[in-house]
Amino acid sequence: MNLEFGKVGVIVAAAGRGERMGARGKMFAPLGDKPLLAWSVDTCQRCSLVRQIVIALNRNDLKLGQKLKEERAWSKAVICPGGAQRQDSVKEGLRKLRNCDWVIIHDGARPFLTLDLIQNGLEAARETGAAVAAVPVKDTIKFADDIGLITETPQRNKVWIAQTPQVFRFEVINEAYQRLATKVTDDAAAVERLGYKLKLYPGDYNNIKVTTPEDLALAEIIAQASPERSEGAEEEMRAGIGYDSHPLVSGRKLVLGGVDVPYSKGLSGWSDADVATHAVIDALCGAADLGDIGAQFPSGEPKYKGISSLVLLSEVHRLLKEKGFKVVNIDTTIIAQYPKLSPFIPEMRRQISQALGLEPTQVTIKATTTDGLGFIGREEGIAAQSIALIQRERFKD
Repeated sequence: MNLEFGKVGVIVAAAGRGERMGARGKMFAPLGDKPLLAWSVDTCQRCSLVRQIVIALNRNDLKLGQKLKEERAWSKAVICPGGAQRQDSVKEGLRKLRNCDWVIIHDGARPFLTLDLIQNGLEAARETGAAVAAVPVKDTIKFADDIGLITETPQRNKVWIAQTPQVFRFEVINEAYQRLATKVTDDAAAVERLGYKLKLYPGDYNNIKVTTPEDLALAEIIAQASPERSEGAEEEMRAGIGYDSHPLVSGRKLVLGGVDVPYSKGLSGWSDADVATHAVIDALCGAADLGDIGAQFPSGEPKYKGISSLVLLSEVHRLLKEKGFKVVNIDTTIIAQYPKLSPFIPEMRRQISQALGLEPTQVTIKATTTDGLGFIGREEGIAAQSIALIQRERFKD
């Protein structure tokens, strides 16, 4: 049992007939070296946050499902018959779950579920009790009437494509389905009807739903290009080192680790010149093969003029997640003759950890002087150096 999130159960809705695939039984269509269904269930089985899995299958597929469970040693899973509609399968899955605090509902036709999608969904759902993986639309959307005339062009930044997993407190999703009287296309719609607020969190464009032969062909490409998604997890650990320094000048705020530090001078730079955060960014970029801070956020670019370095750090965090990395820990040293920084270090740790989605205990910040030596000792500037450790789970046959 995970003490942070409580008891987590997953319902994998996999009872569709696959009519658009041109044949029955799409859940068992081969994808890479295993059936399509096995991709997402393997991920749930591996996930330490997940306590139980209910797989709702078409009645004609129950024997195949049971055989696959035994072959792949899905110790957390139970197989049950689904219903005529997706919502019927989810209802049946809810009945099979035992003593759950959280329910994750995922389409079995979405093979590229990741451990991050599960954990990030649980974290997002803590805000409102319900969260939905989603990605922004890339194209302009048009609303049209029954004869094909455009009636409206919504703002693209307000339109999202919903995916699964969708994550709910058990009592929220259970009440939604108990009271549901009409057809809905996803679980979020059932919860919306009760008046609950749902949180969107970043999905993954690779998290496609396989409904046609063309989708399966695309899934094959994604599977081949993503060796870390194949079976058998191993951890890849990578370290990076970062360094930054800026001159001290009059008329500027002194910002270190995202904290305004009272002092007669501040650091000169294109952004807020926060050397501590810049060193962290540089270390993370180096570890993840993202170049350096200058490559990601060039000086002279108008949009970065005066920007908070914590905003840049959050963007680096997003880039890390896109590459499948998570931050293990950060160790940073600020080198300054003055002012005395120890009173501000706890808040610096909090600011940096918050930008990276970490606990403050994963971020260490220290301060030292040069005993009067060099440009730092002469109070001409401040420097910082940082070491970052990041981790990615790779999977092998």
